[in-house]
Amino acid sequence: MAPPDVLRVDEKNLREYVVANVCGLVITTNHKTDGLYLPADDSRHYIAWSDLTKDDFPADYWTGPYDWYAAEGHRHVAAYLAEYDLATFDPKAPPPKTPAFWEVVDANRAPEDAELADALDRLGNPKVTTLALIASSAGQVLIRSLRDRRNARQIPHRMDTAGYVPVRNPDAVDGLWRVESRRQAIYVRHELAVRDRLAAAQHFVKGDRPCQ
Repeated sequence: MAPPDVLRVDEKNLREYVVANVCGLVITTNHKTDGLYLPADDSRHYIAWSDLTKDDFPADYWTGPYDWYAAEGHRHVAAYLAEYDLATFDPKAPPPKTPAFWEVVDANRAPEDAELADALDRLGNPKVTTLALIASSAGQVLIRSLRDRRNARQIPHRMDTAGYVPVRNPDAVDGLWRVESRRQAIYVRHELAVRDRLAAAQHFVKGDRPCQ
């Protein structure tokens, strides 16, 4: 999703107002895989990484550039930026996903995520599913995770990562659906339009369960 054109400013005890979004944030860290969480569909961060250390550079490397900037470098940088052609630059385009980006993403993947994807593959990646159906085609690691009540809060997140969102039953106080005589949460693929998700869940409960 493209960044907004403006940012909302909410000063304490004052009226809200908006300012132009010209903010560019740079985050630095020495911890590539445990310093920042990124989902695979992130479109806001560009990740650059170098495996070099300070010992890979000569001693004057750290002072030389600053001396050059102070003497004449600032003018050269300004001239370069002034002449750089931005005609094809799209400021709202998502940044490229570098190898370092995927290392950060993969470091945050749990083994259960891969097992969940495998179980959904075996089910044919259906439009609608339940945890009980997933468990029927899952490996032991995922089954234990699904049955452990301590993981209950993590399940919606894992399902979202796998491409599924829960659909609440509007006719039940707890939001659950009765499927095969059991109250269960129903998940549908997130690419379904919002208006179609409820209909898909209702058809599923009635026994109409297309795989695609």
